[in-house]
Amino acid sequence: MQPEYVGILLNNSTYRGIPSGKTGTESIENYEDAAKSYGLIPCFFRIQDLSLDTCTAEGYIRTPSGYSLSKISIPRVIHNRAIFRNKRAHEIINLLISEGIFIYNYSTRYGKDSIHNILAKDPLISPALPQTLPANPASIRFMLEQHGDVILKPCRGSVGLGMMRLRRDKFHDHFTYSRSSPSAKGWRTQRVARGYLPLLLRKRIRSLPFLAQQRIQLAEYGGKPYDIRITVQRGLSGTWEISGMFVKTSSPRTFVSNIAQGGSAYPVHDVFSRSLPDIPTDLLIDRIAQFALQIAHSLSKHMPYAADFGMDIAVTSEGLLYFIEANGRDQRYGFKEVGLERVWKETYCKPIGFARYLLNSGSWPTY
Repeated sequence: MQPEYVGILLNNSTYRGIPSGKTGTESIENYEDAAKSYGLIPCFFRIQDLSLDTCTAEGYIRTPSGYSLSKISIPRVIHNRAIFRNKRAHEIINLLISEGIFIYNYSTRYGKDSIHNILAKDPLISPALPQTLPANPASIRFMLEQHGDVILKPCRGSVGLGMMRLRRDKFHDHFTYSRSSPSAKGWRTQRVARGYLPLLLRKRIRSLPFLAQQRIQLAEYGGKPYDIRITVQRGLSGTWEISGMFVKTSSPRTFVSNIAQGGSAYPVHDVFSRSLPDIPTDLLIDRIAQFALQIAHSLSKHMPYAADFGMDIAVTSEGLLYFIEANGRDQRYGFKEVGLERVWKETYCKPIGFARYLLNSGSWPTY
């Protein structure tokens, strides 16, 4: 019987670390365990390791003596974990899809403006969107007058990089920003005159597309505002499922809750029961799960081959839910950080289960 392979498409940095076991936040072992449970063999490669002329892929496959490079036929199913920054890579992916290769999570980087525009057209979700406008001096001043607290987000970006905040009190505005790489140490807040837009802010919104977004007054845990990271994936059934969720609190130095920026992770039950004691915890968790599933269904209608979303959902002290953002390359390690190792492994297991679904059914799910 011929072995069945699942391709795992990686970026250069993760791929290079496979022989030494230094793959950052990506767990190659979890892929191996998941693939074994579904009777599959994972082959790890990069976009440049695919040959369209010979229809082969050269990648790392585990052997009894460790990982070695092997050349195989391009797998029928490929789970994409890479971010493509050049046109040729997208051309290769589109050609493979046209040849009948299933490549799920074809895109792992979505514009925040694109996602907002899609969800704004869904009447079930649009009431739960913070007011959001393309960022320019006029829109920023308008939003600050309307809400008194505005988040500025690059349309494309991750782990909180480039984000800024303008907050107004009775006499002044306060500008929070970071000039450094992902680190809570780089954040600072300066007081500015009301209505004055700092030079750094103006330079950033001129050089890249930004969104100006109403800051939701988040519920707090231990005096820190928090949001919820929820992983929504397609698995063996082909349908959208909740893999897990955890709470992220922001560092005292900043307003972003990304773990890479100094945020902390906690189990949802502990946080909800203590911070929102008047709302039944299980009911709130179920509401968040159903909300996230509705968002995944809505987005997947416009994003072919999506199979994995990491969503940030806000909850207020009154229990109201708001959508913050979604990405197609969930980092997953937050579950391990919070001690939810079983859920962490499940976030790897579900995508491989979806590979088995595609191999068995031979078609993309219609729902």
